[in-house]
Amino acid sequence: MKKLYFVNGSPRGNNSASKFFIDELNKMIQLENVEVNHCTINNKVNYEELAGSDILIITFPLYVDSLPSTVIEFLVNLEEQAKIIKKSVKVYGVVNCGFFEGIQTRYALKILEHFCNKVGYEWRFGVGIGAGEFMRGTKDIIPFNSEIKKDAHNAFLEVSDDIVSDSNKSKDNFFISPKIPREMFFSEGQKNWVEAAKSMSVSEEKLYDKPFIESV
Repeated sequence: MKKLYFVNGSPRGNNSASKFFIDELNKMIQLENVEVNHCTINNKVNYEELAGSDILIITFPLYVDSLPSTVIEFLVNLEEQAKIIKKSVKVYGVVNCGFFEGIQTRYALKILEHFCNKVGYEWRFGVGIGAGEFMRGTKDIIPFNSEIKKDAHNAFLEVSDDIVSDSNKSKDNFFISPKIPREMFFSEGQKNWVEAAKSMSVSEEKLYDKPFIESV
């Protein structure tokens, strides 16, 4: 029986967009004779189990165009285990970001690809998703297979099909943005920041304060 591991690389653990995307992708992957497991790198990680698996789906948020330090540490530890258990594990990446454009994740996915090449894993492809928190935050009012989120849904179908078919055909990464006007995304995001500030008794005007500049 094959083993598939979903790896949640978000520092926020289960309260994260990464976990939301894992749940959505998990619904789409219909596999017989495959043991599906879940791992959150905030908790104790069994690197021997991961290195001995057949498929890894690594998810995490974008941090400064790169990986969170916890994910980097995770990959370093996994590399050590890969030296012991020499197995060509298939790897997929799902990276989300706060930027509207999913293309912002391209360097993070490239880092994952380089990691796979170094340790002898088979890099398949990745999905870079813009407006990750928007995708998660609207899950109860905008379904994942809706027109607005259709591109992300279709990209996950590609991941599912690739796994089910056990394909070795090369594929490019998918870069996704929600199907809403960019201006609307920023406008609604601005409103959310103002509402969050008011909930903590901070006025909208205070959001524009520049204390460090004013103190010079």
